Amino acid sequence: MTTKRRGMAFFAVLTAGALALSACGGDDDDSGSGSGDTESPAGSSGTPITVASDAEFTSYNGNSETGNGTWNTFVLNGVLDGFWDFGPQGEIVRNEAFGTYEVTSEDPLTVRYTFAENAVWSDGEPIDCDDLLLEWATQSGQYMTDQVGEDGQPIPLFAVPGTTGYDLVAKPTCQPGDKEVEYVYSEPFADWEVVTNSSMLPAHVAAEQAGMTAEDLVTAIQNDDMAALTPVAEFWNTGWDMGPGALLDQAVIPASGPYTIDSWEAGQSLTLVANENYYGDPPATDTIVIRFIQQDQQVQALANGEVDVIAPQVSVDLVQALEGLGDQVTMITGDEMTWEHLDFNQTEGAVFADPNLRQAFAMCVPRQQIVENLIQPANPEAVVMNLREIFPWDPTYDQVVGEAYDGQFDEPDIEGAKALIDAAGAAGTQIRVLRSDPNPRRADTVAAIKASCDQAGFEIVDTPTPDLGAGIVDVTSYEVALFAWAGSGVMSSGASLYRTNEGQNPYGYSNPDVDAAWTELIVTVDEDRQTELLTEIETNLWNDLFSIPLYAHPGVTAHNPAIEGVQQNAAQTQVSFNMEEWSRTS
Repeated sequence: MTTKRRGMAFFAVLTAGALALSACGGDDDDSGSGSGDTESPAGSSGTPITVASDAEFTSYNGNSETGNGTWNTFVLNGVLDGFWDFGPQGEIVRNEAFGTYEVTSEDPLTVRYTFAENAVWSDGEPIDCDDLLLEWATQSGQYMTDQVGEDGQPIPLFAVPGTTGYDLVAKPTCQPGDKEVEYVYSEPFADWEVVTNSSMLPAHVAAEQAGMTAEDLVTAIQNDDMAALTPVAEFWNTGWDMGPGALLDQAVIPASGPYTIDSWEAGQSLTLVANENYYGDPPATDTIVIRFIQQDQQVQALANGEVDVIAPQVSVDLVQALEGLGDQVTMITGDEMTWEHLDFNQTEGAVFADPNLRQAFAMCVPRQQIVENLIQPANPEAVVMNLREIFPWDPTYDQVVGEAYDGQFDEPDIEGAKALIDAAGAAGTQIRVLRSDPNPRRADTVAAIKASCDQAGFEIVDTPTPDLGAGIVDVTSYEVALFAWAGSGVMSSGASLYRTNEGQNPYGYSNPDVDAAWTELIVTVDEDRQTELLTEIETNLWNDLFSIPLYAHPGVTAHNPAIEGVQQNAAQTQVSFNMEEWSRTS
């Protein structure tokens, strides 16, 4: 077996230096900056390469509240492009085949986006200002319905996970078909470079599905025409969502990336083929097959030759199984910017609306044991993670931990937990721990929690579900959710997880101090002040026991040695992030 160990590069938060006017242009690792030649490159292969994914595709719209999931990103990495993407270690990689962007003013912060003249959708329609304007309209939170939610607040017209960054951008002005448009910010924004989505959606399709032309759509946005935008939103919110094996209408799901979605066999596979109208370097392999295979079966599938590439969650058994395959596989290991945690359902009437019972649960969770038994055999350097927004390898981690966390939950305190449970009259209370299934490591995690917390007086109930995303939204289905956030290193992304009523905060958590700190943080470019604000946020999250962080994921990617170009990916884009570079040597 060939084994590669990849180190973790620190992903620096964008600071004032990144706002320099010289921000235009790319670096040596720009992807997709080809000449537009549509002939197959030397060495390209007609033999498909197959990669395993543990979850079925559900939506072409990965930017919506329902479609925002890593299982969709896994597919869309090869199908939809944008001005930038994450590289293998979380770094920003500009995609100059798609277009360029540059800061043209620092006061107010102004970013000019220029689409490549030859950038087109697979159906031949130009990629242009119409698409970016639709993205702004959907992501900015500018448009509200006349209905209100349970919190008494207006319900947004477009259902998105969060509006951070976009809510600072004034409505762009452009004419239909323009290849250039500017974003003007009301305040500085630390993560300005990644505010646009890396998987832009086709405005002409959304317009057609709403019964209008792309020109009509641009006019409706410019005029705040709610009557015209309402059918657009109805389609945008759910119209691109799909059931397993859905009949694919290529007119509705055009590609802007190197591949188009060609076919889909429910529960089995989804096939991507080279986009004949792609304007960048054509992919090294014409066909990528994404096989839907449960994580606990992926090593065997690789050994049997059913798939060529896997990147399952690490467990002790998995690493041993890969090592046992010897030279049959190449294994790459490294840290990932994805972290495991336990989130409390704190909604009104829930068990853990009581902060004393949250504390009791935190006191009985054997975090160190979980890391030692389940993670360190795969990554001996793994440690218990004590923050949510800063990883253990980041330079400020120890400083912030020292100020935000007092170490009281390092080791279980069964007697202390029992006293709190008894005082609340909660002995014997069932605690459903929601987790994905099948997932051996999470099953073992829940077993460890049960062995410890049952001693304190809780009755831990393992609650496996094959659809964890839907389960988290349904807050009646659990007391604690065990899952991971797939991180990116983008500082402002956490705002939608912790601020009151944000799209990714369904748990009923609300703290005005946390809200205020996030609101300041996303417009702060001073590094020292960023650290102060993150310390304030982490301190409050520990004091409130919003969640219990466990560990950063160790990453393992394994592939057939005949496949070249496969890389370990630390960010949320996953192993398929560079599928267009994969090739078969024999």
